[in-house]
Amino acid sequence: HLENGEPQLVNFFASWCLPCRAEHPLMVELVQKHGVAVHAVNYKNEAAEAVAWLRALGDSYDRIGYDRDGRVGIEFGIYGVPETFMIDGQGHVRYRHAGPLTPELVADVILPMLESAK
Repeated sequence: HLENGEPQLVNFFASWCLPCRAEHPLMVELVQKHGVAVHAVNYKNEAAEAVAWLRALGDSYDRIGYDRDGRVGIEFGIYGVPETFMIDGQGHVRYRHAGPLTPELVADVILPMLESAK
């Protein structure tokens, strides 16, 4: 079970990933505008590079994990980055999206799914 029992997103990203850069404003918007808890996993990326990237683009993540060798990614079964998972309040993966999020996907799928998982 998650601490607050609320649905959350887990987003795998890397500073070297151009699609991650393209979707990052949506992650910031999810947190700042919609109050979504977003946890990040820095995937196969040096910590200092990720920190610099987040300082430049904005860091709205609740928590950031560091997956230096890709083992966490293997546990989640990711294909690459970016990849985003919606976790319900009981800690179960309810949705997975490989590739960058789009405004349409956030509006039509992510936000309604988060709301229904409450």
